[in-house]
Amino acid sequence: METLACLGLAVFAAGCGGRAPEPSPSPSSLKDKPLGAVAEDIERDTITMREANEAANEVIRQAGDCDAARPLIPAAVARLDDVDHRLRTATGHQTLDALRKKVREVSEACS
Repeated sequence: METLACLGLAVFAAGCGGRAPEPSPSPSSLKDKPLGAVAEDIERDTITMREANEAANEVIRQAGDCDAARPLIPAAVARLDDVDHRLRTATGHQTLDALRKKVREVSEACS
């Protein structure tokens, strides 16, 4: 049985060819941007995401106490909506979507 497993593993490894993974293509939004502009977008998103984190974290910290969390939810959602319009990178938008999901989960649990 062990010999068969080793043989299967060897065939699998040979079939993979030992190639390194191909690099993922860069997002089209970054292709035409100079490196300095990309760095500025990342820096601005980092600063902007601090606001989003503060708003969402207040709700998430109070998740166990719905009476405390409920009044915080509308303000957090409004702040997340405001931040959404200022984000410049796909990563920033993905992070914001994750924060929105957490706030929505607390909202649903407390409704």
